Amino acid sequence: MAKKFSGTNEEWDALVLNAGAQNNAWGFVLQSSKWADVLVARGARVVRIVDESNQPSLWTLLKITHGIWVWYCPKGPIVLPEHANEWRALISVLQHERHATVLRIEPTIAAPENFKKRKSISPTHSLITLLGNNFESLFKSFHEKTRYNIRVAEKHGVRAVRLTGEMLHQQLHRILSLYTATGERHGISSMPAAELRALVATADVWVAWYENRIIATSFHVGFGDTYTYLHGASSYDDRALMGPYALHAAAMQYAIEQSFARYDWWGVAPENDETHPLAGVTRFKLGFGGSMVSAPGTFDLGIDRLRYSLYTWGVRAAKRMRS
Repeated sequence: MAKKFSGTNEEWDALVLNAGAQNNAWGFVLQSSKWADVLVARGARVVRIVDESNQPSLWTLLKITHGIWVWYCPKGPIVLPEHANEWRALISVLQHERHATVLRIEPTIAAPENFKKRKSISPTHSLITLLGNNFESLFKSFHEKTRYNIRVAEKHGVRAVRLTGEMLHQQLHRILSLYTATGERHGISSMPAAELRALVATADVWVAWYENRIIATSFHVGFGDTYTYLHGASSYDDRALMGPYALHAAAMQYAIEQSFARYDWWGVAPENDETHPLAGVTRFKLGFGGSMVSAPGTFDLGIDRLRYSLYTWGVRAAKRMRS
């Protein structure tokens, strides 16, 4: 039966990596002990569970509104329970921790029929670049325009570095400001400062420098054989300096040196969808090469039927009012 995991972080990550490899999954860095540390630093409750087959799933508790709580499994479970009694056992462990209204999952394959699809939280499409074993060969595989823009950045004297220690803390306010400005420029809500600070403790933070100022920045997390680019920001006024190109070239070279095999670009538009909000950034990412991957999305199951009915009725009512 399902139970709370009581082993070490290393043992947990071994289970997650094994499940991911066997199921050709991607994005399961969000099931890792590193991501658990990010969630805890944000102040979230995290529960790690193994089922009777020793398959892992990491869950975090979300508060949607007054009285409505959600147990959310980001990019998981990697391996779905096969039988109803296995789902009941898993839900029982979670509900013992904190009673919730909704079970929310992001499976590798299609969700069970009793789950309802909702707006996706984690990316449903990504691009995976195979790194190889030397950067020179990888560079030759980039699109011609991408290679040109990397050289433009070099010509301007743009330097991309991974910040650590005191230098990172000294520059953190500039990095946060750049994320805020980028979010405003694209009309999206940037990640709250508290969450970015939590991510700093676990992720690699890269910046592109020009004349003692930061013109681009990114957060990466390495897990297993994959170096994942989670978030990025750049200065619009300095766009001609091609900072993001220098930054990713340096990050990919570092990933090769650290023996990572894959570079996950995280969020991209569906293939050939030029109307998607991510179409522009997808063209940028495609310049570095890679193969598209996809996942079904995010799904909900009401586990407190009365409150779930009230919750879904409220969501529908709010949509009608907005329209």
